[in-house]
Amino acid sequence: MPKRKPSQISRRQFLKYTAAGSMLAMSSAAGLRTLAEGSSSGNGPASKVILHSYDREATLPTQAVREAMLNATDLSWLKPGDSVFVKLASNSNLPAPSVTSPDVVEGVIRVLKDAGAGTVYVGDMSGAQFVQHLADETIGSTRENMRQNGLLAAAEAAGAEIHCFEEVPFAEAYVPGIPQIEHHWGDELQVAEILDRVDHIVNLPRLGKHVLAGATLGMKNAVGWISDHSRMVLHRDGATFQEKIVELNTIPQLADKMRLTLTLVDQALTTYGPDSGYHLPLTQPMILASEDVVSHDQVALLSLLWARTKTPQSALATDPYPAESNGLNWWFVRVYWGEEAAAGYQTLQAYDSLLTPDVPIHINLAWDSLRGGRPEAIEVISSGLAIDASLATSLTDNANFGIQLSEVTT
Repeated sequence: MPKRKPSQISRRQFLKYTAAGSMLAMSSAAGLRTLAEGSSSGNGPASKVILHSYDREATLPTQAVREAMLNATDLSWLKPGDSVFVKLASNSNLPAPSVTSPDVVEGVIRVLKDAGAGTVYVGDMSGAQFVQHLADETIGSTRENMRQNGLLAAAEAAGAEIHCFEEVPFAEAYVPGIPQIEHHWGDELQVAEILDRVDHIVNLPRLGKHVLAGATLGMKNAVGWISDHSRMVLHRDGATFQEKIVELNTIPQLADKMRLTLTLVDQALTTYGPDSGYHLPLTQPMILASEDVVSHDQVALLSLLWARTKTPQSALATDPYPAESNGLNWWFVRVYWGEEAAAGYQTLQAYDSLLTPDVPIHINLAWDSLRGGRPEAIEVISSGLAIDASLATSLTDNANFGIQLSEVTT
C-alpha cells in the first residue's frame, strides 16, 4: 500500500470560502434555528415517508420506483433543464445490497428526464480500500467498481452522465464544506466540487448494517462526497464519528439541494457492512422514499432492525458490531492512512442497541441538529401492496419513534 499524502485545501482557499459563506459559519444555536426553520420539529407537523411494496413477478422495478417517487415528491422543485446528481452508494465492486440496487437507478433517471431535467449525473467515489485519490496518483476506479456491481450499465441504459469524483483532476476535485452548525471538522472537510455546480440531489442509499456506524442509510451515504483526507479525519477522530456524519449533512450544498432520499430494498445487508455481510432477500420488495433524509433514515433503521429478526442466528452471531468496531476502525486508519494518522486516533463508540432513541448514533443526533427535535409523528404512507404485517408491527411497536401508518389516498 503506497504512502498516503494529505489532500488538504490551503488555508487561503478555505478562508475565501468562509468569507463568501460567512452567514453559514454561525454559532450552534443560530445554526439549529436555521436548519429547523420550516422543518418537522417537535412542535411541527408529521414527517412523511412513503413505503411502497410490490410484487417482483407482476411489477417492473422501474414502475415501482416511479410510483414511489411520485408519491413522495411532486417534483415542483425541478425546473426544465435543471441538473440533478443522483448519488449512489457504490462503496465497492460487490453486488447489491452492498451497494445501491441497480434496479432503482433506471427508474429514478427516467422520472427525472420525463419531468424535464437537463443533465442527470450518476456517481460516487468508492471507499478507501477500493479507491485512493491522492495529489500525485489515483489508485482504483469507482467507474470500474460500478461496472462490476451493475450500477454503470443501469445508469448508462437510462442516459445518465457518469461522474466519479476521483476522475476530476486532483487540484480541482474538492471544495471546502462548511457545516451550518457548530461542528468538529475544523477546516478539514472537503467535498466534491460538483456539489457547487448541480441544481439538485437525489440520494439513493442501500439498507445495510455498518460495522462502524451501526447502519449505512441516507445520511451515511453523504460520506461518499468527501475527499480521501476528510475520510481519514472522520475515521481517525473516532470519538466524533457519529457527530461528523450529521455535521456533513448540514453543508449548504447538501442541505439546500437534497430533494429526495429513496431506497429500493429487494435485499438487505443485515450483518457487518458496509461491504461484506449477510444478504437477506425480501419476499416482498419495498421502496422507502422521503423528501426528508432524517425521517427516511428513522424508518429505514427500524426496517433494518426488522430485517435482522429474519436473519439466521448463525449469521447474527458472526457480526462484529459493536464488540470489534473500535479495533476495526483503528486497523482501518493504520492500514490506509499510516502510522501518523493512527498516532492521533480517538476511540470509536459503538452501541449494543440501535433501537434506543437517546443512544448517540447519527440518526438520533440528527433530529436535534438538523430538525430542532423529534417530530410529533412520522407518517409512514403505504402504497402498492399492503405493508408486511410483521414489519408494520416493528415500525409501530416503540411509541418513542411516533410511527403512524396510513395509506396513499387517490
